[in-house]
This record gives sequence, structure tokens and C-alpha cells, in this order.
Amino acid sequence: MENNYIEQRISKNGIRYFLEENHTFPSVSIGVFVKSGSRYESPDKKGISHFIEHAVFKGTKNRSAFEISHEIEKLGGELNAYTSPEYTLFYAKLLGKHSENGFSVLSDIVKNATFDKELIERERKVILEEIQEYLDSPEDICQTEALHSIWNESSVANNPLGTKESVESITREDLVSTFGKLFNKQNMLVSVAGDISAKVTEQFIDAYFSDLNGESFSPKIRTPHFHFNDRIFKKESTQMHIAITLRGFRLYTRESLLQSIYTTILGGNMSSRLFQKLREEEGLVYTIYVYPVRYFDTGGTVIYASTVPSQYEKVKKGILTEIDAIAQNGVEEEEFKDAKEYLLGNVILGLEGISNRMQRNGVQGLFLGKVEKISSLMKRIENVSYEEFNEFAKELSRSERGSVLVGEF
Repeated sequence: MENNYIEQRISKNGIRYFLEENHTFPSVSIGVFVKSGSRYESPDKKGISHFIEHAVFKGTKNRSAFEISHEIEKLGGELNAYTSPEYTLFYAKLLGKHSENGFSVLSDIVKNATFDKELIERERKVILEEIQEYLDSPEDICQTEALHSIWNESSVANNPLGTKESVESITREDLVSTFGKLFNKQNMLVSVAGDISAKVTEQFIDAYFSDLNGESFSPKIRTPHFHFNDRIFKKESTQMHIAITLRGFRLYTRESLLQSIYTTILGGNMSSRLFQKLREEEGLVYTIYVYPVRYFDTGGTVIYASTVPSQYEKVKKGILTEIDAIAQNGVEEEEFKDAKEYLLGNVILGLEGISNRMQRNGVQGLFLGKVEKISSLMKRIENVSYEEFNEFAKELSRSERGSVLVGEF
């Protein structure tokens, strides 16, 4: 029987990692994934994972904040991080011949962060500015409210930035304690892709990550229930921002693959139903798109549009009309074939860059312990039949629905 997955590797010192060698271009991408995200946070500590992400760059036992970034940037490389609801990623991209610098710096910030009190207070101000920037964007607010319209107040819908009140209340002791619990061998995974050999990769992982925190703590959460609801967020804006929400499916399932074809047909590109109908034919919107939201245990579907207030009712009606049309009549076989081919090309072309491959491998590795081969994914997409998808599309279109409206009333 064909093995469709690449299993994770474990270094001599017990560090989980994935390596995808690619010597066609002399660059390497290194990522350290930590199961630390907003859905694991308590209500009074919202934003603490994101705060930690910022704080570890402010200095370690071995490097100042300037030295952390300069060591990579002086080599023409990139060093950065982001926090999602389910994980935090710290990553470096640089020439393959400088890969050891990437392992050295990344391991230093996830092991040896000092959380200097003065620098933390300075960074707190930066994060509060980031929250203000988010609150200045009605589109971003609408995306977050869309998650609340699916899962209500479940932590899975939390904004990783946290709130002004929660970020102001987080102490240095909170940061140190959470860092000490979550940044451990069991809760982390290293993903490497690019111009580097297996021997060198394991050598650097053992050299730089061997003394990683050996605690066995890993956050546990309950799968959230759907709580579809309608939400209104009053915000000064020249446009009305609209979201319609439907059910979705968890990562790496057959249903999530079908969902990707569904979102493509409904509003995933310029050929999609909603783009053609509401923008090209009726000129009611400039921006309209549909996308899946996926976590390791649940998922949703979001349809987003923005329009002038006078056209709001027409746009909302137009969206619901298309969903109802699929619920009643399904989709045409030709548009199904086009969407499936689009998805196939989009997935494969999206993995041309080594950074995208590193991230794909890291997320699958963190939650599955294995990575699906590209050839297997292609076969799964190609094997979806029109009959199977059409029934799925009708069923999803009959899903419970929520809605979001952001703007000035």
C-alpha cells in the first residue's frame, strides 16, 4: 500500500522536525512552530501569546534586540514571526551557506528570552498601537466579528492581538510563566526547507535546540460548538462591511477539500459567481470574496463584501440569492471542473516558494505529526467527482447562517 505521508523526524535529543531538501536554489527557510495561540488563552489574558511573540525579540541572555535582527539582516536574510489562534511561528529565511546563523538566532529567542521589564513596557505600547491600527480597519473588524458570528464567544474566535484592557493588564510574571509552560520540546516543532542536507540539519538542531525546555505541558481545549448569530459593530466608515457565515470543516479532511472547491465557485476568484454577479454585472461592490476558516478541530465559511450604505440591502440579498440557488439547484458541471482545476493549480503554484513549503510542513507536522505528499494531495483533488461535490455544495448552502455588519448607521 502506497504511503501518502512523510513522517516527522526526531533528533537525538528528542526535537521533532521536518526537512524538505531542495537544492535548486541556494536559500533555506527555517521555522520554529509553538502551540501557543489565542484560542488557548483565558479571557483575562487575551493577547498573551502575541505579547510573548513580540517580547522574545527584545533580548536574550546572549543577544540584544539589535543583535537578534542584525545577525540575520546583515546576511541579506529575513527574520520574523506571527501569532495565529492555534500556533506561533518564528522563522528565518537566508542563503543556505548561512543556515547556521538562522538556527542559532531562532533557538536563542525561544530558549533564552530575558523579558527585560523596561523593554516589555516599551513593547506594550507598540502592541497597543497595533490594536488601534486594527480598530481603524473596518474590514479587519468584520473578519474577526465573522468568527464570533460562527462560534460566539468561544476562544477560537479570539483576535490574537487581544484587547486594550487585557494587554494593559498582562504582567512580566504572566509572560515568563506562560513562556515557561508552552515553549518546551513536546509543544514545539522545527520545519526546514531548502538548500541544506539532512546531516547538517540534524547537526544544527542538536547543537542549538538540545537544551530546550524539557517540560511536557501541552494546552488542551474543547472543540467549540457552532453558535450562529447576527452581529453589528458600529464604526465610522464611508462603506458598509458585510459578512455572511456558514458552517465549515476542520483541517486535512475530505470535507475541507470539497469546501475549497465550494468557496472557489462562490467567491474565490474573478470568475466566481459573486464576483461576476455583484461586481461585473451589477457594479455594486469593489471587494467581494469567500474563504474557508479552518482549525484542527473545526471550521467555518466566510463571505465578505464592502459597499456604500445605499447598496447594502442589494448586496446582502445578492449574496443570499446565490447561496440559495446552490442549495436548490447545485452547481453546473463545467464550473465544478473549472474550480477543481483552479484549486489544483493554486495549491501547487502556492508551494513553489520554500517559505510556503516550510510553513505547510510545519503546520501539518505540529498537528498531525506527518506531512501529506504533494502527489497524494493532487490525487485527492483530482478524484473528487461532480456527483459527490454537488451534493456537498447543496448541503453546505443549507447550513445555518450568521451575519456581520460593520459601519456607520
